[in-house]
Amino acid sequence: MRVPLVVALLLSMLAVTGCWDRREVNDMAIVIAMAIDKEPNGLYRLSVQVPLVSHLGGPSGGGGGTSGDKSYYVDSAVGKTIREANNTIQSRMSRHLYYAHHRIIVIGERLAKEGFSDALDIVSRFPENRLTAYIVMTRGKSIELLTAQPQFERFSGEAIRELVKSEAIAVTIKDISQMLNTPGVDAFLPIFTAVDSHPKGKSKEIQSVGIGTFRYDKLIGMYSTKELNGLRWFHRGAPINTILHVGGKENLSITFMDAKAKIKPLFEGDHVHFNIELYGSAFVTENHSTLDLSQEKNNKIIENKLTQEITNDVKKVVEQIKKTQSDTIGLGIVVGRHFPKEWAVKYRNTWDKELPKITYRIKSKMRVVDIGQTNKNIMKEER
Repeated sequence: MRVPLVVALLLSMLAVTGCWDRREVNDMAIVIAMAIDKEPNGLYRLSVQVPLVSHLGGPSGGGGGTSGDKSYYVDSAVGKTIREANNTIQSRMSRHLYYAHHRIIVIGERLAKEGFSDALDIVSRFPENRLTAYIVMTRGKSIELLTAQPQFERFSGEAIRELVKSEAIAVTIKDISQMLNTPGVDAFLPIFTAVDSHPKGKSKEIQSVGIGTFRYDKLIGMYSTKELNGLRWFHRGAPINTILHVGGKENLSITFMDAKAKIKPLFEGDHVHFNIELYGSAFVTENHSTLDLSQEKNNKIIENKLTQEITNDVKKVVEQIKKTQSDTIGLGIVVGRHFPKEWAVKYRNTWDKELPKITYRIKSKMRVVDIGQTNKNIMKEER
């Protein structure tokens, strides 16, 4: 009886393989951020930002580059494909490059102009890449953002991620994929750049400076932060702030809460017309004027001026769409939702050519709902 029992036990042990394919943390180089550039000779340059674990607990907080007292390491290589560039970096790195925790992908200006979709094919093809990672672009070369030295974060990749969430219109890899593959909407990306701190010091800070608009995957225009204010009304969750001029040198700082935009399409002759309605609740965050905001007539003045300014901001965006034939709002999606038959037959495949013909009417309604803890500037009280 014991012999069959021993044989059964030995056979069962053969099925226990153990952790033959385990990967220890000490054997991995965890990529925090990656950047992709296009070189003048047509090759791709891949850059990776990897934390140096041995320096994370030390007193030296941040910094970039590759010297021994820095908390992260940046390396790059070129190749005919991103995979080839990755293999070159891996060939000189003792640890395995691990992308499952990367938070940011930065693409350079040249790559954006020539088309970035081929370069990003690798991101969706392998399961360890994250579709929830944010994607941004920069003026010039993207590697410059990885080597920047922000003071409040250990890695520039982390600084970009926080700024995307708080200051820009956030775009993930999943979002950009949907934009590129959905008729009726065109892609856009937030633009960040590395700037010197003020007063000029050792740090190189990351700053949000606008958006880039695309036709399919090629950059066709770049707009400043002020110029993209109108676009924020069509993307829920994007912060909306403005400086309202009320006469002379008097200004108010305004933050919007519960900003909403409603778009209703209809056909007028041989073109599509859009009725755009905007609703916003305004919060006065700063008063550099002599207006007493406790008086209803002054609130009406602010509301009327806000209505005019927001209408002009959105008008600029729609005019840019007509001029560049790049639908960053998604007007085509709205047409397809309301008129699916007409969209499928007439507009789906030629929407970019229809954009210059569209007409629109903008109706805005802004309300001041919060003036802060004081009615007027306490520094300008009557004496």
